[in-house]
Amino acid sequence: MRLNQGLLLGGFILSAVNNVSFADSAWQVLTTADGLTPANIGGIDGAVWVPNQWNNPTIDANGVVSFRGQIAGAGITNTGATANHLVLVRAAGAPWTVVARNNSAVPGNVPADSIISRTASANNSIVSANNMAANGGVLASGYMTGPGITVGTNDTGTWFVPASGTPMLLIQGRDVCPGTASALLPANVSVSSGLRVNDAGEYLSTFTLSGGDTVTANNSALVLIRSGADQLIMRKGDPAPGLSGVTVTPGSFGQYLNGARMLFSGTLVGTGVSTANDAAYFTNVGAASGVRMWAREGDAIPGFEGLTFATGSFSFSQRPLSADGTITFITPLGGSATSLNNTAVMTENNGAFTILIRKGDAIPGITDSTDPNFSGKVFSTPSTSNAVRTSSGMYAFEGIFMNADGTAISSPAPATFIGVRKANGAIITVCRQTDPVPGMSGFTFDSLSGSTSLCAAGNGVIVFNANVSNAGAGTIGNALMAWDAVGGLRLLAKSGDTNFTGTSVNQLTLIGATGNNGNGSGAGLSDNGWLVIRAGDSAAQIYAIAKMQVTPGVAQCIADLDSDGAVGGSDLGALLGGWGSASPDLNNSGTVDGADLSILVGAWGPCQ
Repeated sequence: MRLNQGLLLGGFILSAVNNVSFADSAWQVLTTADGLTPANIGGIDGAVWVPNQWNNPTIDANGVVSFRGQIAGAGITNTGATANHLVLVRAAGAPWTVVARNNSAVPGNVPADSIISRTASANNSIVSANNMAANGGVLASGYMTGPGITVGTNDTGTWFVPASGTPMLLIQGRDVCPGTASALLPANVSVSSGLRVNDAGEYLSTFTLSGGDTVTANNSALVLIRSGADQLIMRKGDPAPGLSGVTVTPGSFGQYLNGARMLFSGTLVGTGVSTANDAAYFTNVGAASGVRMWAREGDAIPGFEGLTFATGSFSFSQRPLSADGTITFITPLGGSATSLNNTAVMTENNGAFTILIRKGDAIPGITDSTDPNFSGKVFSTPSTSNAVRTSSGMYAFEGIFMNADGTAISSPAPATFIGVRKANGAIITVCRQTDPVPGMSGFTFDSLSGSTSLCAAGNGVIVFNANVSNAGAGTIGNALMAWDAVGGLRLLAKSGDTNFTGTSVNQLTLIGATGNNGNGSGAGLSDNGWLVIRAGDSAAQIYAIAKMQVTPGVAQCIADLDSDGAVGGSDLGALLGGWGSASPDLNNSGTVDGADLSILVGAWGPCQ
């Protein structure tokens, strides 16, 4: 049941919510930063967290949280070569276990007798990246000093610290690139946020090469970094799969990993190649050996006569590679496409392409709305950063809609929404700009594009952080929302809540697009619904990290539309009154029809 349609049609959604059991857990505040409360870090006595000096936390499938923060207290300094104020920690909650600390031994003591340290910038001795595998393994990365370590040459490293077992040094500055004649990786091999590390501690990255057999024609490479022997996936100048006289330069952005499955982009060079057809995309899924080129700019799209991949790069959202090899991407369309339908969200699986949603498509709750602000509008574009296809095949996205003639919606009329395409193809509008916010009387949603930090889980739950406002009271704030197909839209937290810090919070932060791992799931919202956030009161300088488990609602008696405890004549009348519309849609197909009638008749009588 969709919230906006329930509001539009006189309260059906409220009836549905009354008949849904929510299994969302209560918030657990894990730690507080106020400069006074003990940080409770194992092995570090008397430390307190420095306010507002945490990076976004990550969480695994068991509710274990990891984050980097700064500490203060007796014996702790934050400047120079002796700085020991940065810690990367992990646990299900305090006491925290130290994964890495500056001026302490590097994880696993490899290289031997080295410590994490950086004189030039003590705050970056451990980089602020947040990379966690689904099984709780964490990447720690930064600068070091020690025997055989030379500043600016081999003084950076990245380690994988598993949930249990021995930490592993994965890469060090100036390592030899595998598959080359002594070509060297760069001096700085520290990692950035959003790197997709899998349960084995592997990740993909491109590097600029030097030395050995390096020349201009082969001075970059895509490498699978892992413990033991790294693997060269593609080097600049390698032959393009399936093309004669054409080579590839692997792209510097968009390396995606899901277990052993890979996805990356490249630029073609050679015979018949121009700027109109030089963008290409590769995967090892379905390749007999090595990789295959699954799409190329300018090519015809198999299965869609007359359509081509138009000039311009594909866009990939948070987790574009699924465990079954399905690739999700956004592409400009050429050929027979017009300005009214020349963009699409698509999937590819072993050569088969599918359109999930296309510019110009009708959107339930928008195109068919009776509200003049929405009626007749159609889909325009999705967000690239706030869109994700889950392991269960659900696609959640921020969307922008337009007038049916292709013109942009003029201000101040609302033009944004949160949408979901279910695995069965049904499109659901979760909420629209200007809709009322559940649980916040008088508040409505502001723009829902570009700022929601949308997260989605394999269990069917999405979570997002919306800007909201109360025009009558002249107030603004944030609302942390959850949605699933049965439970609908609900409030998890809001500006002004006091349960996180003991004071009124004005910050609720999701990790969003950078919270992804190399197992096809989220590192801010796990596939089984573990959610972690930062909450803060910037006025009082008090901050907290909190988690909860968000799970789908369970329908108790969804056909009891009047909430009288039984399914009877009045419920049948309500369903027939909505026949052919979008509500009361009992099976979330998008239309009230015979399937909904069957559900109602099958539930006839007292609710069990």
